[in-house]
Parts: sequence; C-alpha cells; structure tokens
Amino acid sequence: MEHYELRVLADYTHTGAQAANTWAKPTPRTVVGELERDERAEVVFAEIFAPVDGGAEEALKKVIPVLDGERYGEYVSLSGILSSVMAPPKRSIWGAKLYSFGTPMSNNPLLSTTLKYSESITFECLAGVGGITGDYRIRLWGYVYKVDELPLVFATMLFPAALVDKARGRTLPISKAPIVVNGDTWKTLPGGKDQSIPKINPFIRFAYNKVATDGMQGDYQFRYEIGNVDDSDENLFFDFSELNALLVESVGIRADAIGRLAKTGLKIAGDYHPKGLFPTTYADNPLHFGLVYPFIHPGLPELPFYYAIPKLERPYLIWGEIGMVVVKDSGLAVAANDLIVALTGTRIELKG
Repeated sequence: MEHYELRVLADYTHTGAQAANTWAKPTPRTVVGELERDERAEVVFAEIFAPVDGGAEEALKKVIPVLDGERYGEYVSLSGILSSVMAPPKRSIWGAKLYSFGTPMSNNPLLSTTLKYSESITFECLAGVGGITGDYRIRLWGYVYKVDELPLVFATMLFPAALVDKARGRTLPISKAPIVVNGDTWKTLPGGKDQSIPKINPFIRFAYNKVATDGMQGDYQFRYEIGNVDDSDENLFFDFSELNALLVESVGIRADAIGRLAKTGLKIAGDYHPKGLFPTTYADNPLHFGLVYPFIHPGLPELPFYYAIPKLERPYLIWGEIGMVVVKDSGLAVAANDLIVALTGTRIELKG
C-alpha cells in the first residue's frame, strides 16, 4: 500500500535573488505540502541543497518548518549554508549517518518525535548577510497515512515513559496517560502542535558566536540574554526549572580556519562534560559537521560530501538546572561569527 512508503512530503526550489535579511515563505500549495482530509503525515528527515554562486557558498542562514500554519522555530532551526548545512542531501552524507526528527511508525513516545501534521506543511527560509542569488532546494521526507490506518500502524502511544541520562545517573519520569492513536489525536502525539503537558518534541538548533571570545581561554556561552547570539532560536543556554528539560544527543562545531578555537563541550550544573571538554581545533575536530573539508580531502575545490552532527557517546539530561554549550579559545580570541555550533536532542516541557 502506498501509504507505507517513504515519500517526499514537500519540495521547494527557490530561484532568483533573495535579499539579505528577508524570508522566503512559500505556501503549502507551492511546495506540494497539502494533505487530503482523510490523511495524516509525519516528517522523518529533511534535505537542503544549499545555494552557491560560481562555486562560492551563499547565506541561506535559516530554514524553519511550518506545520498546519504553526512555525516550529522554537524546536527546529536549520542552517542551510553549504559549509554548515545541518540536513544535507541524503545521497551525500559521509557514513550515511542521517539526522532524523524521530522514528516513524513507532508508538514509543521518546522515539516517535517525528513532526506530525494533519493539513499542510511548508517552511520559511532566511537569507543572511549578502543575500542569495543562486538556486536552492528543500525537501521533506516522511510517511502519509489514511486516518483509518493509524490504529493499525500505531495502536496506542505507550505512556508513561522516562528519559535516562546514564552518564550523570539521572532519570526524568514522563507521566501521561496512554494515547489511542487516530485522526483526532494525531496532533496530540509527540512532535505534534496540539500536545498536552508534558510535551515532547525533536530539538535541533545552531548558533554563531555573535561576539569574539575573550582571548583568555574562558567559557564562551551561546546565550541570547547577554547578546552572544543573534536571536532566541540560536540560544544554547538553558536555565531550566523542574518543569523543563532537554536531552542532548549530538553536538557539532565548525572551528575557525585561523585555528584559535581549542575546546568544545557541555557545562551542566557547573560541571564540564566530558571532563576537560572535547579538543576541537581546526586541524583535529571530532565534532566537525557539514562539509567534510578539510578532513577527508584537504585540497580545493571542496568535495560535496558532509558529516552529520556527531552523536555523543551518551546523551546528557539538562533538567532543573543550568546547562549550556561552551567553547574555549586557545588564548587568542576567535573573531565574531567565526564559529558555528549545532545541537540536537529531545525537548520536554512539563508546563503549558
């Protein structure tokens, strides 16, 4: 049956110029993202074909999905620039480690974090400094189901559940009644916009260092409130009460070409993870993502292959405490906007 086949849910090619600091906002009809009334869909992964001009990358700074008319930038904010693309074409990912929003056809609420919608999907695309002149393309892939198929595929979403952080010995119980999956409850499932508390959503976000590092090997925090990132969608500083949590699963960073970045990692409740942080110099960066250059092929031109955002050995839970991504320079300041860091995980909200 065709409804159990992985398929393109939305497909958009932007042609012509897009001025700096403007948004392209195609309609669901434009991207062929509309469903029939008796259909429901879940998005599993995205592909971004970044714009270039004569071989030079252009600033498709941000791509944000819009589900049933609701913008999901709080949870999903993707870089679409060639070197730092966070959802590259599937065919070109080195080692085939594709980022997915969740596991399709799953009734485990901690795996079933795919983006779910009932009517339509599209996206908004921001052009950064310098604007865009080259074409770019965005595709979303997933599954479409007839309403009467949902009970057969999903049965019941198996609440209650628990998030486990083995590295720090912490467990977050998620108390919620089981949800019988049908057309009416579809958007109340994890990844849907009409969830009751607690809400469970995929989380993927990036940030630039808006200002220079201190040049003294101190912690640089990607924190919106102190002006270290451009906007709240880039905030990687989490001051959580007991009613908010984030399970961090992947961290990636593209180091500055001058070579002044030294280390990257997490800082949770005042402790570094891992202890001593990851060495992330330009020449030796285990958290590198985006274009494989300069590691797989150090010469120019850069090969069009990509690393996915690296998964951590174990996920880390930030819950009822302060947690953040931090970087340290080598003792020489990293210039503003010379670093881009990416983070993925699962976001839990226990309040409305």
